Amino acid sequence: MSNQSPFEIRLELLKMAKDMLEQEYYAQREILSNDWQMKVESARLNQTEVPDHPGFPDYPNQEDIIRKAKSLNGFVSNG
Repeated sequence: MSNQSPFEIRLELLKMAKDMLEQEYYAQREILSNDWQMKVESARLNQTEVPDHPGFPDYPNQEDIIRKAKSLNGFVSNG
């Protein structure tokens, strides 16, 4: 296994952080959508007002990714 430069390690940590945050984002979207759809169906069956969609969480931004990468780096460095 070749040794990675500090730049390569940082780049890999950023990629990992981005992937992790995107997976979390899409999982949260799925949960919110499923929950809302169940409420809509329940409202229709009960002939009550259909609830507004709750909206989605914010998509991970650069600061979120850097923060997550720093957290991963801290774990790796202290592991």
